[in-house]
Amino acid sequence: MQLHTWLSFDESSGTTAAGATGNGHTGTLVGGASRTAGKSGNAVLLDGSSGYVSLPNDIVGDVSDFTIATRVFRNSNSTKQWERVFDFGTRTGHYMMLTPDSSGGTVRFSITLNGSHNESQVNGNAPLPSGQWTHVAVTLSGTTLTLYINGSQTGQTTGVAFAPWHLGPSAQSWIGRSQYAADPYFNGAIDEFRIYRGALPPDQIATLAQG
Repeated sequence: MQLHTWLSFDESSGTTAAGATGNGHTGTLVGGASRTAGKSGNAVLLDGSSGYVSLPNDIVGDVSDFTIATRVFRNSNSTKQWERVFDFGTRTGHYMMLTPDSSGGTVRFSITLNGSHNESQVNGNAPLPSGQWTHVAVTLSGTTLTLYINGSQTGQTTGVAFAPWHLGPSAQSWIGRSQYAADPYFNGAIDEFRIYRGALPPDQIATLAQG
């Protein structure tokens, strides 16, 4: 598997989150985004009102099978549904996203080209917890989406109709912000954000979660 994007967020200052893969996939801290202690090293701290990280608009434009993995810390006062861990797209109804708490009361990844009613999605068993670090990973292998929490599979969906490349260049590729203006910004910290080309096998997901 090829490591396509890796943001460690280990910088101590500034608005640039350097990419560790050498392919120019850097992030830009925007609004109320700052630094904080991470699971190891530093992480990006998002204030829940204006802070997010902007990524290049071609971040997933040529990606088919994938793994996206990251560490998430929801602040204890963060109980809002529809925050975003990430959201890559061009507009409402045309995106791929991960929310720590959907209207169904679970963590959810979804991808759609034609509105929320046409989403392909995979759901966990509960919202992501607050007040602690949680490792989250999503993979797409062919037409199968799989969701992992702390290295263990918690959800799987088959018959998925869309892959990231169907989105094309995503002019709005964000960590911590939604395509929908009414949705809340993420309130907490994000660390070790990775995108791989290809679906990592379960044992490698478990290794990432333990690292």
